[in-house]
Amino acid sequence: MIFMRLYILITSLLLTQLGFSQVGIGTKTPTPGYELDVNGSLLIQKNFKFNTISSNGTQLSNVEFLFRLLNSQPVGEVSRLDLKESSVGPINIINYTFTNFPLDNVQDVDLQFDASKYIVGLSNFRYEGVPIVKGGTGYLDIGNFVTRTFIENGTWHLEMRNRSRDAETSNAITYHVTLIVYDRKYFKELPKITVDFREGINATTTKPVGL
Repeated sequence: MIFMRLYILITSLLLTQLGFSQVGIGTKTPTPGYELDVNGSLLIQKNFKFNTISSNGTQLSNVEFLFRLLNSQPVGEVSRLDLKESSVGPINIINYTFTNFPLDNVQDVDLQFDASKYIVGLSNFRYEGVPIVKGGTGYLDIGNFVTRTFIENGTWHLEMRNRSRDAETSNAITYHVTLIVYDRKYFKELPKITVDFREGINATTTKPVGL
């Protein structure tokens, strides 16, 4: 008798699990592979706990993010980003040191970051070594020093040099730079803005839509 009751209980639990293995809200045909398929808006008014992120010693690597994907099949799949398990984050900081190049001319470094996946910005530039020779008749002719990142052949490149002047001694300069590499999935690139000063010293630029 006890065995029969136990058998009935286990069978009932299994049937309940099978009956509730897929639930659809707003749809009579839940998408296969998902236990809960919500076709519509979700409003939570109570009993959903939010914790604030402490500003004292909390690192981004200790935080997980949830995203609603618009390119999933079907659209609306929730994805989790755990920076402790990921090789890259939404924002990545990389320090570089460049040595043993002719004069001051770092003309083109292929950084090998895929331009379709990342945005690369240059920060914290530092020049160490001998001075660059001035030209012309006065101290105003110091040349044209350029530090920039740019896209070529699908990857990000780096230029750091004085385009019209050279250092006093070859191989005697060291460049230290910090690159900030942004994952394009988490950023929106706004249209380019060009400002015409109309030969004056003051100008007003247009504000990007939404900012």
